[in-house]
Amino acid sequence: MQTPTTTVLVTGATGFIGRTLVQRLLERRCRVHTLSRQAPELGPDGGDCLGFQGDIGDAGVLDRACRGVDTVFHLAAYAHVNQHDTAAMRTINVEGTHTLLEAAIRNGVRRIVFFSSTLAQAAPEALTPYGQAKLDAEAILLEASEKGLIEVCCLRPVNVYGLGMKGNLLSMIRFMGRGWMPPLPTPSAALSLVGNRDLCEAALLAAWSPAASGQVYVVTDGKTYSFKGLEISVRKALGRQPARWQMPLEAFWLGFAGLELLSRVLRLPNAPGLRSYRVLSRDSVFSCEKIQQELGYNPAGSFNEELPGILQQLSTGSR
Repeated sequence: MQTPTTTVLVTGATGFIGRTLVQRLLERRCRVHTLSRQAPELGPDGGDCLGFQGDIGDAGVLDRACRGVDTVFHLAAYAHVNQHDTAAMRTINVEGTHTLLEAAIRNGVRRIVFFSSTLAQAAPEALTPYGQAKLDAEAILLEASEKGLIEVCCLRPVNVYGLGMKGNLLSMIRFMGRGWMPPLPTPSAALSLVGNRDLCEAALLAAWSPAASGQVYVVTDGKTYSFKGLEISVRKALGRQPARWQMPLEAFWLGFAGLELLSRVLRLPNAPGLRSYRVLSRDSVFSCEKIQQELGYNPAGSFNEELPGILQQLSTGSR
């Protein structure tokens, strides 16, 4: 796909996905504005990357960041963690998105590409606070799109892997590397994943494909994994023999329940807990057929291809 030479804004630009997206945009000769709470990080060509530091709820900063911008890639969010502040999550993920939307409309931005989550499409009774916040933010953006105020495309990625990844999957890899995780039960839950580079390619398609306006797309790498399969791959990449035994699923529940209790007592914000157990024990498989058919999305990566680099990064402690 030929990316137009234009000015874009990336919120959450210093995060795992944001850094990759900024690099891709600079490679495609876009002029990039970045917004982050941390000090701005310029890309390899600082002349084409202008950083803004501030909060997603600061209308003044957002006005300056949106000035002259064609497309906004909105990644800034309060991440889903095991122990979370629901009020702060709503303030950042919902109210912050609304404030950004208003700034984008005031400054004539053509399109917003919103990074949502497949957690937003859970059944109502299974929606987490994070999933509900993402769903509510989508509704705000899509309503503005329906009114013709701005173009919007919402992406719902599954768990994202790649260099710099975070979350439950990284915790599992880290625990395996340190010998802290017992062998997973068989059969184990199936899941979908997506590499951060494939996700960024999907975002570029969502930004400039006419058919993407007003749409919501699930983004995966087109493959189905199992946690047991991931465990085997990690152990093999670490040079370890396959496990000759496995822990019953009930024992995993007890272990994660104990970790959650400990994390509450010690106030550890993202320690493994019962949410981690639910991830390991429930299927979470999604299809990216819609974005493939409508936008020509063609995922090229796989978890096993990225795994050696992820393990190398963990061993060196680099970002």
